Amino acid sequence: MHSVLSTKSRPRVLDEVAGRVRFEHGSAAQFGRPGRAAVLVHWASSPRLSRSVTTLANELSSVGYRLVLVSACEASDLIEWNGKRPEDAVVLRKPNIGYDFGSWAVALNELPAIAHAEKVILINDSMIGPFAPITDIVARFESSTADVFGLTDTRQYFRHLQSYFLGFNRGVLADKPLAAFFADVREEHDKWNIVRRYELGLSRLLQQEGYGIVAGFRADDVVQPGDNPVIRGWWRLLERGFPFVKREVLRNPEVVPRAEWVAREVRAVFGEQIEDWI
Repeated sequence: MHSVLSTKSRPRVLDEVAGRVRFEHGSAAQFGRPGRAAVLVHWASSPRLSRSVTTLANELSSVGYRLVLVSACEASDLIEWNGKRPEDAVVLRKPNIGYDFGSWAVALNELPAIAHAEKVILINDSMIGPFAPITDIVARFESSTADVFGLTDTRQYFRHLQSYFLGFNRGVLADKPLAAFFADVREEHDKWNIVRRYELGLSRLLQQEGYGIVAGFRADDVVQPGDNPVIRGWWRLLERGFPFVKREVLRNPEVVPRAEWVAREVRAVFGEQIEDWI
């Protein structure tokens, strides 16, 4: 009872941002009903997008996904793309409330057609890259018969999909359980609560409701049970064609195995200088 009450006592993100979300580019009327949609959520102190975010946005657009960028950057300046903006991209600006799940909730609320799309990708900006085209990644998702696809899974706490890249098949985001889950995302001030209530909570809901899940890169192939594959198995993922490195690997190298090898490995596998992508 205590956990239920403590969750409900926090305001819903959608209530907190009401009247404070704006379309910086595009509109709900112009969005239409795309068959494929991708929601990329972004936060930074500067409105200038990194090469990673701009490249990811253009890659998603190039493989047929209508891009929605949701930025929680609090600077008043317009978003500045590090290169070209996808031609039909929608840019939403919102207050810095609710972390990634809150930003996804805002996109689904402002553009209800997203949830009904045949293929939907929800993705955040926590990765450096992609250092190579994402065609293969998207093909893994689109060829999957599962209802929900995660780029990686992990057995930390229990087996669940990691939430930085999630794909939803056959319009399941419009199903009542998932629609209610995102509409009820609450304002949180603690990262662990975000993980517990939303990353873990989503996989728990999927299991309870009987949705099928699958991972593009299985944690069991790169790390010991219970380890985080994008932290403790980052180099093995690169060797398997995974075109990203978690930002945390560079931010907290003291807790990451072989962190001093990151620049060398990215250069060896993809021919890229990682510092150009940050």
